[in-house]
Amino acid sequence: MEIQVPPGASLTKEQRTEMAKGFEFLGLMAEGGRARKRKGLPLVVPKVEVPKLLRGCGRAPTAADLKELMTKVPNEGIQLEDFLSLYETAAEKPLLNEYQLFDALRTLDLTKTDTLEPKGLKEILHGFGDAVTFGEVDKILSGLPRDGLGRVKCKDIARKLMKGPSDIPHL
Repeated sequence: MEIQVPPGASLTKEQRTEMAKGFEFLGLMAEGGRARKRKGLPLVVPKVEVPKLLRGCGRAPTAADLKELMTKVPNEGIQLEDFLSLYETAAEKPLLNEYQLFDALRTLDLTKTDTLEPKGLKEILHGFGDAVTFGEVDKILSGLPRDGLGRVKCKDIARKLMKGPSDIPHL
């Protein structure tokens, strides 16, 4: 789910509630999370999980943007209100929409069929900018239908990328 926040605006009450669900899930799964909740202490999402939570809420920061955002996260992790503030900061940068991503993927298709060969896509994504591992590309492509030549539709890739990770419930 993409949580959209216009530049300079704050999250709505409904958005905060939805984000709190994903935050709570990761906070409870963290080491000592359940004990913190039993003691009435606020949940803390470990610093290493913050990028996953940002992506689960619809943000896809570049490595440089993520590095800058992560300087605001304490080493021991982040509490909900601080995460919501961090998300609002991350939301100041516009995201690609599904059509823009589809259009960018189409430019990689030399056959003009709006499809990509998975091996070629792996090499491209692994070799440029914020390099993606081959395993991550496999995860992106898993479950997507292939045509008779084993190619995947650019539209399907864009749609899956825009959905974000599927391993954070409620988002």
